[in-house]
Amino acid sequence: MLKELETYTGLPETTKQAVLALSIVIDRIGTLSKSDRDDMFELLLEWRKTGEPEERRSIQRAMEEILAQVPIGVKSLTIAEPRPMTRGLKNWALHVGRKIKELRERAGLNQTELAEKAGLTQSHISRLEHAEHSATNLTLEKIAGALGVDIGELDPCAE
Repeated sequence: MLKELETYTGLPETTKQAVLALSIVIDRIGTLSKSDRDDMFELLLEWRKTGEPEERRSIQRAMEEILAQVPIGVKSLTIAEPRPMTRGLKNWALHVGRKIKELRERAGLNQTELAEKAGLTQSHISRLEHAEHSATNLTLEKIAGALGVDIGELDPCAE
């Protein structure tokens, strides 16, 4: 253990930061739901298949969306447990989910097609439509763009 610590302390500062960030991401992936871990695995497989920079950026954004769903906090390198939605947030998520589904169907898209256009996974679209998760502003922007609507049509609180 002491030898490993000496090796670690001798690393450049940027490498130490990368090791710390990687350990946090690995820990965070361990706290994801099975469906989110499955989505991350699918995205990693897609990442390996493509060499296209734009497609890789899209995959990276989708992975970041999954990792950003639950606020994380570092406290002795532990990840905070997800908090249940408040009644107000649940009502907002239900409204937004209904609007996503309504506009998606009006556009003649299924969940997979919308997910592809928005750079998200189908399971993420499904969870949003069923108000199992609340969408981030970035996710709503992606979905609105894919549907060709203003974000205000999805979220009445959007500016």
